[in-house]
Amino acid sequence: MKFRTLATLGLGISVPALLVVPGSGATAAIEPAPVVKRPGYVANRYLDQKPVWKTCGDPALRVSCAKITAPRDWWHQGNKADDIQIAVSKVAPVKGKPSRVVFGNPGGPGGAGLGMAPFLAGRAALAKDHLAVGFDPRGTGDSSNVSCQGAPGYTMDARDRDPANLDLIAEATELTRPYCDQQSRGLLPYVDTAQTVQDMDLIRHLLGYATIDYVGYSAGTWLGAYYQTFFPEHVGRFVLDSNTDFTRPWINTFEAQPQAFERRFREDFAPWAARYDRELKLGNTPRLVIRTYDKLRAELKKQPAVEEYLDGSVKITYDQNTLDNLVVGDMYTKADFFSLATDLAFLRDLSKAQTAGGPRAAQRKVDALSVERQRQLVRRATKPAIGLSPFGRPFADDAQQATFTAVTCNDSEWPQGREYGDILSARLGPHYPLLGWGMNENPCLSWDRPRRTLPTPTGAGLPTTLMVQSVHDPATNLSLAQSAHRRYAGSRLITIAREGDHGIYGGVNKCADQLVDAFLSSGRAPAKDTTCQGEGLPGPTMTPPEGAEGTPLHRIAGMTRDLSGYLHE
Repeated sequence: MKFRTLATLGLGISVPALLVVPGSGATAAIEPAPVVKRPGYVANRYLDQKPVWKTCGDPALRVSCAKITAPRDWWHQGNKADDIQIAVSKVAPVKGKPSRVVFGNPGGPGGAGLGMAPFLAGRAALAKDHLAVGFDPRGTGDSSNVSCQGAPGYTMDARDRDPANLDLIAEATELTRPYCDQQSRGLLPYVDTAQTVQDMDLIRHLLGYATIDYVGYSAGTWLGAYYQTFFPEHVGRFVLDSNTDFTRPWINTFEAQPQAFERRFREDFAPWAARYDRELKLGNTPRLVIRTYDKLRAELKKQPAVEEYLDGSVKITYDQNTLDNLVVGDMYTKADFFSLATDLAFLRDLSKAQTAGGPRAAQRKVDALSVERQRQLVRRATKPAIGLSPFGRPFADDAQQATFTAVTCNDSEWPQGREYGDILSARLGPHYPLLGWGMNENPCLSWDRPRRTLPTPTGAGLPTTLMVQSVHDPATNLSLAQSAHRRYAGSRLITIAREGDHGIYGGVNKCADQLVDAFLSSGRAPAKDTTCQGEGLPGPTMTPPEGAEGTPLHRIAGMTRDLSGYLHE
């Protein structure tokens, strides 16, 4: 049976609002902006399409993929030439017809999600009764892409407060939107959450289900909460893992990151590395470990190390930004702590060799590495992000980076102009130097966003929403989950104590997995908020249980890579 209940009513109007510039003490009146509501109709050419499903990826995973057609702008569906394509994956139970469907999103925003289908289908709690569905959101992956290729990026040192350097950061910010516009062929203004949840509901309709269950990680919690807000009658069992504060604008989520990343680095990684100083040799106290990083950063800023790997086929420049990106990228999961520690030790020795003997001495240290170790360093230097990235931090995939920027800048208001960013970075930088100084590296501070307002998710009238959050999550601060939970009616919060991984469900914590599995399979949520205890940090080894690829978001990303490209014509 097909359900044709994608839409009702057009735009409403919000009450007058004030734009508050945090930290400035000033407010500025702005005109009321229309509040986005569901489009008044959906054209039959979208509702009646017949997706062509074909096997994609490893046949053992039993994944089928298809592309569906969606309007570029759900609120103006008239021009077929503007239609876009959304890549979708699905995995059905081995036996029998599924009675429910579960969608998944790995976050980003902008993370391709085809791998969510085999990942969710691999959960025993979902394998019997659920059709598992993944999709690449508009803008990224195998769906119609946006791009900011050629934009200058943030290659300067955010900690340099010289006026000339701040001018360069501001110029890069101002240039980002023009490049994104030029490269994205008119799609950029329509890559946002309001459009994406309409795409999701079209997928639901074409699959023939009245309601969906959902597992969303990181920025996928934002997407899930907005699907609930736009389509409450189609909401089933929703799990939001590693939470943004989806009840407030994006700015609140990103302003909470510097403290969270700094906490993860100083309170989790540094004590862990000090505990294993005999093996890692980074310092036998947390303070000495951090001093090792600070000294290496200063040395690489003064004299970057430019090295050739794999017989000269790959060149990597290690400077202060490369180092910071490496540290930030390895805070998402404790499974990366050992790799980070060994890389810090290697870069320290590389920098010392260069200082003592020049670039040739440093290159000789690289040449002495095994081929496998060289490949590992290259992979780590170019590895994709696995969660909500800080602004100014590059992704491996330009479509993912561009979608990240488009969604976060299009969805909600940001203060415009460089003053706010410069003040914020000067305030946060001394306390949280790992990210705080870079808070002015944000394209949203100079972004001509569509004039519209998203409705505020409240949870009112919805079934129970299950939220999962680790206390030292670096990308989505614990305070965000707590804030959203207080504001979201009917939600239950599972807090993972003594844990800092970003992306919990599916292999990080047995207690949390049991609670989430019970909820997804039966609808039975905890009667009240619950705390699970973390399972501890790994020892100093390159291969913790299941390896780094065993973490949920890493596994999803790997499955997505394996499935990508099968739908290209």
